[in-house]
Amino acid sequence: MTTSGPIEDRVWPEKLLARALEDDGETPRLHGFDIQTDLARHYSFAETLLIALTGDAQDEATGKAFEVAMNFASATSVAEAPAHVATLARICGARTSAILAVAATTLSEQARTLCDELEPAIPRLHIGSLNGMAPSLTARNERERNGVARLRVALGDFVKRVPSLGYDLRLDVAIVAVLIACGLRKREQIEAAYCIARLGATYVEALATPPGDHRSYPLDLPNFVYEPS
Repeated sequence: MTTSGPIEDRVWPEKLLARALEDDGETPRLHGFDIQTDLARHYSFAETLLIALTGDAQDEATGKAFEVAMNFASATSVAEAPAHVATLARICGARTSAILAVAATTLSEQARTLCDELEPAIPRLHIGSLNGMAPSLTARNERERNGVARLRVALGDFVKRVPSLGYDLRLDVAIVAVLIACGLRKREQIEAAYCIARLGATYVEALATPPGDHRSYPLDLPNFVYEPS
């Protein structure tokens, strides 16, 4: 008996369709930009990443602002979950691929959690009108305020394109506001940028710990005694 149905009757494509990355056999292209003879020669890696995320080249000031935001976002520590679990993987003797995998997975969850929190504010961060949301996004301490102040200085004249920076924002919120001003209006774009920015430092933190160095991990278990059953 021949089985027939909507899946069986449909004519399916025989090849995957390249929508962002194309390779015609000569040189690979990203959204139509030649990677080897155009992007590699005329754009920074941050600008190329921005093209990858938005599909288009931005002006020089936007590319520089994006690079600044990515540098600010890259700062992380072993006290945060991504670097913590990557370090644990390293201590347990995991291979590079596994360390990178757990780091990227945890970073993506960290970025998702941030965007979950900021989702109602994302359109408001773009136009610089937080409509009563500002108190929940306010800097938590002077260290964050100083970080945002340094972000404003690093942005130079581009700060005028980020009206939300006129508020007393948390540093992570201020970074997201800059990413939005650089053209990342969709949360999946913001999540990707935030994750990519932090992956290098997260992996390097894990790599700095020798494999098998269990004694360096602050494992504090209560005293116990084995007793025969």
